[in-house]
Amino acid sequence: MTPSNFEILQTISESLTTKVYKARQPSLDRVVLLKTLHKNLVGDAGLLKRFEREAKACAMLRSEHIVQVYHLDEYDGAPAIVIEYVEGTALDELLAQQPKQSEEFALTVAQGVLKALVVAHGAGVVHRDIKPGNILIARDGTVKVTDFGLATMATAPTLTMEGAMMGTPAYMSPEQSLGKQAKAASDLFSLGTTLVEVLTGERLFDGDSYAVCLNKISHFVPEMLDRFAETMSPRTLSFLKRLMMPLEDHRFESAATALQFIRRRRHVTTNMFGVQAGSRVGTARGYRGIVAALLVFGALLVALNQGWLSDALAPEKPTPLMTEQRSDDSLKQSTSGVSHDTLALRTKAQSVGMPAASVSRGSDKQVAGTLNEKTMAKPAADSGYLQVACSPWAKVFLGNEYIGTTPIAGTLKVRAGVHTLTFQNESYPPIVKTVTIQPGTLESIEADFFANAGFIFVSVMPWADVYIDDQQRGTTPMSQPLLVSAGTRKVRLHHPSFEDIISSVVVTPHDTVRVVHTFNKQAKH
Repeated sequence: MTPSNFEILQTISESLTTKVYKARQPSLDRVVLLKTLHKNLVGDAGLLKRFEREAKACAMLRSEHIVQVYHLDEYDGAPAIVIEYVEGTALDELLAQQPKQSEEFALTVAQGVLKALVVAHGAGVVHRDIKPGNILIARDGTVKVTDFGLATMATAPTLTMEGAMMGTPAYMSPEQSLGKQAKAASDLFSLGTTLVEVLTGERLFDGDSYAVCLNKISHFVPEMLDRFAETMSPRTLSFLKRLMMPLEDHRFESAATALQFIRRRRHVTTNMFGVQAGSRVGTARGYRGIVAALLVFGALLVALNQGWLSDALAPEKPTPLMTEQRSDDSLKQSTSGVSHDTLALRTKAQSVGMPAASVSRGSDKQVAGTLNEKTMAKPAADSGYLQVACSPWAKVFLGNEYIGTTPIAGTLKVRAGVHTLTFQNESYPPIVKTVTIQPGTLESIEADFFANAGFIFVSVMPWADVYIDDQQRGTTPMSQPLLVSAGTRKVRLHHPSFEDIISSVVVTPHDTVRVVHTFNKQAKH
């Protein structure tokens, strides 16, 4: 293809490696976007391969809710991705004009994005950067997801190694903020963050620096959304909490499951008489619904009068072992209809390393037999309780005994005395704390790895594999800095055609150190 095949109308954006144009394609009489690789990088085989991989990952996706990649070609001597041009408005532009949108609009956006993610995830493609700027509202109202530039194929090597944070900080999932590989559940968390902004006008994890953003993400719990309860329906609030569970396994199982939840929500927008709010329903149908509801209501009154429901409605007595329990939706669902005694057993099972999910109705005796019966009694005179928490997460050891991975719900019964707690996270040096347990009292211990963390942002021309303290952390270009422990860090930049560049940098907590280099033109022999 030659330059005359396209008429450049406007430059949309430019980065260190690519430039995006709005262009007209005369041969097909259409307006398109051209994403081109800079000509001086064409000879870089590694970068060219990644550019082509991006095009292939996007071109395989077919959905009216995904901005289409037409094909990979050339423009002005450089490879170019030809992309559908959508007439419409980006969601971030719309929010800039009107920060708060209606609940119905937010759910329409959610449905469109989820439909796109169902297709993408089904093809093994994770977007990794769901945010208002990557969601378009076409003129006909269709919601479209764009810019799969950070997307990875689950079945192929990732474009950046583990440890490189990819995505926009204010919309990152907790696992992305730690530099871990993003999965389908990561897109769901980012969607939840986006929807909160659509409904409330508030960007939950915004901050002046990456450290501030990541600290907010690491401390987030779904209960923080309760302050928005008056701005949305309970079911929508529940939907957001499920999307934004800190642990991936606690979120919706898939985009398809989340989509079904919304569809059920919209289907169940009828009142108790069977008449949909705000709609025009046949009078006869409405009366039939009213009669049915009155009959059910009358039956309930009779049951209450006869005392048939007295046991079911009587409040259960709390167990002394349940000092505090997480109230997120995943826990509510898992404990629906379960007695307080069983909940107590679950919490106690966790304290001795048993999976709480293994304790269910009818298994109380089995668990009680597994646990020492004395632990089910009131706190002994020589025991107390311990609560542990950690940002972002950690495996926790009491002495030499593993007691769980945070977040750990409930409390742990611990013998009185002085104990050593060790918090281990593979991305940081261990944190060791000492705690004194008094008989019959509760102690809380929290560790914060972010308190001693900083960031290194690496920019290299033409590109390089990045090693921090001899551990490979990614490949440039990187859109986000690397999370590291504070202190003196050794940075090694490797390109197969040049001599390695090695330097030492001093990283202070919460600060970002920039490492910028250009390899010498003379290649190594």
